[in-house]
Amino acid sequence: MTTNGKAATDGRDVVHDTLVFEREYPFPPATVFAAWADAGQRIRWHVPGDDWELVEFDQNFRVGGHERSRFGPKGSPHLRDEGRFLDIVPGQRIVSAGTMHDHEVRISLTLCTVELAATVAGTRVRLTDQSAFLERRERPEDRRGGWGRILERLGEFLGRGEKR
Repeated sequence: MTTNGKAATDGRDVVHDTLVFEREYPFPPATVFAAWADAGQRIRWHVPGDDWELVEFDQNFRVGGHERSRFGPKGSPHLRDEGRFLDIVPGQRIVSAGTMHDHEVRISLTLCTVELAATVAGTRVRLTDQSAFLERRERPEDRRGGWGRILERLGEFLGRGEKR
């Protein structure tokens, strides 16, 4: 239905966006893949910054397995992420689908593909986030900034050589 040439909305707007990030890390694909696959490693870098906290994290890293987390700015971990792993190729690819909630309100749905490729210098990571952002509760630019900072933290984590 339209009104004056514009689509009528009832507060249930959906914004679709595809965000693509590419990063190079001077480490072999197996090392970068392990940072995603091993929950003990992932919890050390998978938030946007030191001013954020990850208060719950559970991951069953297998096709059909789950990932769940609760996180947010320190003192306010009001975001919850729930997903399933749809495809895993060790050292090459991770595909998951999930939902993001702010408190108990669903704010986005996402298909996330992480591709790893060996390069002369290490590993190229290509992360593609295809999301439906619901009712303007989350914006693509928010997600873009979050993933950008998370991928920076991954590089810092790998650079420190930390293991579980």
